[in-house]
Amino acid sequence: MLLRSLLAAAVATALCAAPAHAQQYGFVKFPDDEHTHQDGFDYWWGAADVTTTAGNRYTVGVAVTNFAAYAASGEQVFTHDGPYKGLSLLSEEGPKEWGHPDQPAGRFVTTTSRYVPGASDLLKLQTVDTSKGGKPVTTWERTTLDAQRYHLRIDDDEAEVHPTDKRIRLSVDLIADMKSPPLLDGGTGQWWYGIPSYYHYPSRSFQYMQAAKRLTGTIEIQQPDGTSRQETIVPERSTLEMVHEYDAVPEDLFAGFAAAESTQLHPRYPQYYPGGMPWELFYVDLDNGAQLMLSIMAFHDSPDGTLRPVIGSDQPTYKVLATLRLPDGRSVALDDAVRIEHLEYRTIVGQTPGPFIQVKGIWKQGWRFRASFGGGAVKAGDGTVAQVPPFDLGLVPQFAKDAPKLGDDGTGLTQRVSFDAAGSYGGCPIRGFGWTELIINWYGREDRDPWWTGGSLPKVPANCNAHITPPPTGQPGNLEPPPTPSTPPSFKPESCEQDEPGTCEYDATVMGGVSGYASDPGGWKVTIRGPGLVDPIVVNGFGGPELYACGTVKPGDHVTVTALEGAHAYAGNPGICF
Repeated sequence: MLLRSLLAAAVATALCAAPAHAQQYGFVKFPDDEHTHQDGFDYWWGAADVTTTAGNRYTVGVAVTNFAAYAASGEQVFTHDGPYKGLSLLSEEGPKEWGHPDQPAGRFVTTTSRYVPGASDLLKLQTVDTSKGGKPVTTWERTTLDAQRYHLRIDDDEAEVHPTDKRIRLSVDLIADMKSPPLLDGGTGQWWYGIPSYYHYPSRSFQYMQAAKRLTGTIEIQQPDGTSRQETIVPERSTLEMVHEYDAVPEDLFAGFAAAESTQLHPRYPQYYPGGMPWELFYVDLDNGAQLMLSIMAFHDSPDGTLRPVIGSDQPTYKVLATLRLPDGRSVALDDAVRIEHLEYRTIVGQTPGPFIQVKGIWKQGWRFRASFGGGAVKAGDGTVAQVPPFDLGLVPQFAKDAPKLGDDGTGLTQRVSFDAAGSYGGCPIRGFGWTELIINWYGREDRDPWWTGGSLPKVPANCNAHITPPPTGQPGNLEPPPTPSTPPSFKPESCEQDEPGTCEYDATVMGGVSGYASDPGGWKVTIRGPGLVDPIVVNGFGGPELYACGTVKPGDHVTVTALEGAHAYAGNPGICF
């Protein structure tokens, strides 16, 4: 009996002991937290910036999500040279609004691993094609516990060239040896867009980013003439970064998110809702071993919120959340000490992302950015004091403003954008790569954007000995603006409507919206010319019923509505744009 008890105790101790390869990084534990969690939302998203021996450059985007036991994925390749420049090479599986092709239910199945010590220690995310005997189409996996080495494989025989609908063979095979430790958002990794600290509740959520210290492999893309060529990666000119976000339920999703969004509710909010989410999120890998996370937060309507200050009295309207991973591996939270500048916008008309929904609208997206820090001693996530050098970074999209080209139905990936970073760090020249999610809508909010300067990019010094101007510090504008001036409700109806082929026009004196219907894309359009607009805003019909919120049309705009046979188009105030 005693022997049996001793054996049982020994087995229990062995099972409870930390695996030999376990590593604790602040709040995050590897390999446990690399996997899917029992509850909540796990999201892995990232990109590779690839240059090949042929001299071609590509961006490879990856996204895998798991929520409530449902998993899905989507992959994209953007070419910066050659015949597919400006187009999107998309895996067969993926979000339709990003341009991925429709698929029958159940054809593609995504699985995400759960951590079971000794049984499934290694992370594995995989999408298979059930119509081809379970052939793996996409795989992201850790290959060994002895090193932080990962394998990305995309093997798609019928990837789509969007928006041409042409199908090609696409193959990506990359091995990434990651830097360690990872960038830990907030310094420790325990982080969820600042919301738990504003509402003073405990959170189990985390977010971290890994970046490659060495990337090798190949990429093969079928060309328009039908030939294929396999290109070899140049490790010295290529990198890969992967973010893992875990959103715990119920404290963050959905309670924390709902509380943060509810601060913006007021009588005019629903009919004026233009789409968008409250962040511009950057993950940047720099060539000196440093990494930078930026989460630029905007809760535009909070000053006007009916429930303020009963709800969200500590929630800011505008906020910078920033974490710098130093070259020595420590993560340091810098937040509002990092100055952000919006140097340029781009305007997109069509689909805008929102919380769990897609809406149509005019979307003004931050496009060129500048991020700077004056340097100083800051407490790192591990409790030590770090001497953080000054830095000044320019962040420029790798795409032109009209890329990637959208489909006639308005679909395409516009919320994820790859960036080149260049500037100075500690007085030395620095360059890097960033993958972003830019989903704040600044349309109609331009005059309240606290980060708008329209200024210039920082200079890149020629060497570490070059004299450079100290970086600018302090936010350019007011992060806590007053409520918008209250105006009396105006129920004045005015509109221009076409139910048959033809055109009508009107001059707007009050806020208005746009709506339309056509069975196919291009059946109608609304052209808006307004004060200060160099080029008119053109709202094209994408097919099916469509609605654009109040505020699409503004007082002083000249509006032209055009409809073709079988289409309906409307612009104006139906009485709700008060």
